[in-house]
Amino acid sequence: MFITQISVYLENNRGTLRKLTGVLASAGIDMLGLSVADTSNFGIARIVVREKDFSAAIAALIDAGYMAMKNQVLCAAVPNRPAGLDSVLAVIDAQHLFIEYMYSFNYSLDGNALMILRLNSDEMDNKAIIRNLTENGVRLLTQEEVNAL
Repeated sequence: MFITQISVYLENNRGTLRKLTGVLASAGIDMLGLSVADTSNFGIARIVVREKDFSAAIAALIDAGYMAMKNQVLCAAVPNRPAGLDSVLAVIDAQHLFIEYMYSFNYSLDGNALMILRLNSDEMDNKAIIRNLTENGVRLLTQEEVNAL
């Protein structure tokens, strides 16, 4: 149920995000999701691409001098209606999970907004997190479903 995200460290300077998107554009990579967070010294771009593009995206970024790595996140289908996100967050809270970060996806599916979630728990491993979310009605997309977008 996990999907793969690419995290890229960026200098916190004017034009660095544009340079990163240019590298991916030149490599023919379609970004399905993007989040940028910053601190005073650096930024982190989190990017979701189709599975077939992982290797090319990482190679292009590294060749351009970026530090890039893959990590696992969840893609949740959130009912696209008032309180839709709140209902998913209520399940996460009830399971005593911590949201390290989340961001919206550039796509929707079957009337649902898609959200990328990085969750953590002191009490459960990743399999238990997935089981508890799905058993409580949270639809999680597979990597294959993301690839098909």
